[in-house]
Amino acid sequence: MFTPGVSLVPSSGNGVGLGDTKFNMRGFIDGQYNITYDGIPFNDSNDPTHHSTSYFPNGTYERIIVDRGPGSATDQGQASYGGNIHLISREATDKFFIEGEGVYGSFNTMLGRLTVNSGNMEKLGDLKIIAVGEYKKTNGALSNQPGWWGNGYVKIEKPIGSNAQFSILANYNQSLFNQSDAAGGSTLDQTTLYGKQFGATSKANPGFYANAQSQFNWQNKTTDMEIARFQWKPTSNLTIDNKLYTYFYKNFTVSAEDSTTLLCQIGLPSSVAGDCSNSYATSVLAYNAPGKGGGGGSTVVKTGGIPDVAGYTKVNQYRNWGDILQIDLKTSIGTAKVGTWYEHSQSHRYRYDYDFTAAAAAGGISNYTFDFSIMNDGNYWNYNQVDTTQNKMLNGNYVPAYINYDEHTSWEQIEGFGEFEFKLLDDRLTITPGAKVMDFTRKINTPIAAQKVRLGLDTKQSYKPFLPYFTANLLIQPNLSVYGQFAKGFIVPTLGGSFELKGTSDPNVPFAGVPTKTTNYQAGVVYAGDRLNIDADAYYIEASSSTSVDPANPGNVKVNLDPALYIGIEAQASYVVIPGLTVIANATLMQSRDQSTHTSLTMAPNYTAMLGAVYSKGRYKLSYLHKFTGFQWVDGANTVGLHPYSYGVFSGSATFGHITAGITVNNPLNSRPVTAQSGAPGATTTYLYQAPASYEAQLKIRF
Repeated sequence: MFTPGVSLVPSSGNGVGLGDTKFNMRGFIDGQYNITYDGIPFNDSNDPTHHSTSYFPNGTYERIIVDRGPGSATDQGQASYGGNIHLISREATDKFFIEGEGVYGSFNTMLGRLTVNSGNMEKLGDLKIIAVGEYKKTNGALSNQPGWWGNGYVKIEKPIGSNAQFSILANYNQSLFNQSDAAGGSTLDQTTLYGKQFGATSKANPGFYANAQSQFNWQNKTTDMEIARFQWKPTSNLTIDNKLYTYFYKNFTVSAEDSTTLLCQIGLPSSVAGDCSNSYATSVLAYNAPGKGGGGGSTVVKTGGIPDVAGYTKVNQYRNWGDILQIDLKTSIGTAKVGTWYEHSQSHRYRYDYDFTAAAAAGGISNYTFDFSIMNDGNYWNYNQVDTTQNKMLNGNYVPAYINYDEHTSWEQIEGFGEFEFKLLDDRLTITPGAKVMDFTRKINTPIAAQKVRLGLDTKQSYKPFLPYFTANLLIQPNLSVYGQFAKGFIVPTLGGSFELKGTSDPNVPFAGVPTKTTNYQAGVVYAGDRLNIDADAYYIEASSSTSVDPANPGNVKVNLDPALYIGIEAQASYVVIPGLTVIANATLMQSRDQSTHTSLTMAPNYTAMLGAVYSKGRYKLSYLHKFTGFQWVDGANTVGLHPYSYGVFSGSATFGHITAGITVNNPLNSRPVTAQSGAPGATTTYLYQAPASYEAQLKIRF
């Protein structure tokens, strides 16, 4: 978050590290840039968005590299124009050690981590193994939103002869936590009643929001990733690197249909009864009775007390397999890099609607518990979907009205990439042309119902982009260089943009997605002195042929949405004041605009900045970093905006022999601005607030 041009886009205000957080980079949202782990891209199977914290807690990687430029031809990923974030896995080192780490902090947050590194085992052919186990739990900064996370990581490295190495990496993660899938924050009414820390109500005290009970709003995520890597240097000039991998993601979500609307019931105070008019029919908890054919019968309203809570289960599950091969060849005039990338994905996602109140009374659902035998016995469906004569499965029967969607999709892709790094003018000038060629085919074989049109589909869509790349770097002085970059970018259309939305008056004709394409230019200068380091750049990115859905009218699909323009200037500097003490600063001024309407794109700040200082000498380390995020618009019409806000982090540690003790204070000024909201102010508008001040105390012992 402290990188120039990067700002956080929180999914909850539950505390640092206690929720899925995404980034906005130069105005590009998640899904418009790549995230890789050891050079392997990972993202959802329905679009190129990410759940990085669901895969890799910080015990599983050494460092993070943020590349804000267009990347190179050897950078892989399906969102190839907004930049790249590279996670580098934990390495097994030559010396044996065992490290135990404990963390305790605000909101009763506890973490325990054990790391065992075997060192170089000569009797086993210099085999090295590192293993990490981690468990974290918290009550959360938000009310009734606790959670726990467990992770296991192991990496095995084995030399083969003197010029090759084989390694195996395996990572498993599970998280179980309370969070509404439908809310995305709290309304002003909820904030007035419960404060900015409102997250959910409890079963024992549901108040006016029984639909926001934690037992009806929770998620269970499981992931794994495995990599088998072979690195070989048969000659001094030739290097071969092959990575065979697979990764898995499953999110089982239980959520109320709506957890922000007041639950209308008899006996409400006069101050809120007017909002409901004491009429169940105005409640979001109305049901559709099972009718003939499509299931869209007359409205049935629960009577005789508190209305039942309507809810659903949602599953997103996929397994990806792939292989990346890269060959580097050094020559007298430079280095050639060529390779291939293949990936196959298989996914299943569905959403079924239920009567949660009745099912809970029968023992079918509670907090972190879902009994499929009870929930699916036919007594607790909510016939919630309003069907038409066109909502039919592939077998010709109507889609049951309790099924929102149940779809199976897959993709096959193969990519060839290559670049040549020319060394000229006694190696002072480097020129690197390159290109990628992709053949991507997405398929849908869904007998029951696709997500948007709710009908069975069996079809496919292919994309074959050609993406050239060019960069030049001139070393003017040993400590001063300038560079320029050009690249074409491409984003594979989302699943919704490929199949789930109709593009004609015939709902049986799937929408043919149009890929987003970009042209990227960037130029910069880098200076590296003894005490002062500076780098600065300017970028100009044109994006066109994007696809969008109007959030106020989901049926209004915009094909070939207005082209967008991203421009900005960035700079960062560090200066060594005295040995051990370095001050750092960076700033970005940027615009992200619709080229036709000239309005700003949503959730794209007009600037970011950071100021801080880092002290490291001997056994002591201290730092304070403060990030500033500029003004940003909430809506495309630029009528509702978020004011600038800032966030600070203080950390300090000291090492005494085998023991390191430290403390981190997040948001020490306890600033609580709105950091995201769902739209223009209104009764159902939800708001996310910056998490309150918090601390973490850490104790680490290494032998």
